[in-house]
Amino acid sequence: MDSVTVTTTRTLTWSGVIPFAALALVSMIETPPWLELLLVGYATLILSFLAGTLWARHLLGERTRPRLLVASNALVLLAWPALLMPIAWASLWLAALFGIHLLLDEPWKGYRMPGWYRRLRLAVSAVAIALLVIGGLIGVGFSG
Repeated sequence: MDSVTVTTTRTLTWSGVIPFAALALVSMIETPPWLELLLVGYATLILSFLAGTLWARHLLGERTRPRLLVASNALVLLAWPALLMPIAWASLWLAALFGIHLLLDEPWKGYRMPGWYRRLRLAVSAVAIALLVIGGLIGVGFSG
């Protein structure tokens, strides 16, 4: 893979964390409901996007486990109710689902992905999960 593609991938991936940081911040302050819905919706969309990695690996023959296909669909369906939850609880719920996805996807095992991408996926997933947990715990503390 050429360096421009690697740089673009890294830039887009890390830029995608910004809304997770905003979600953590918004859980601490009073904001309009539409902003909370946008941020929770973004996290839900990203989880749906990542669920596709389980399909890709199955279809490429890297991990032919039909249970992963079912799990990817289940994760998306389980994430959907987060759109109706208060932001703090939605953050915690989505953090759990991102964690489950990470365990199912196992980017550290490699398969056909280059090492830089596996490390990037693990780091970004860990940061996103941490931001969701922080936002959720802070939000619960502020509302409780």
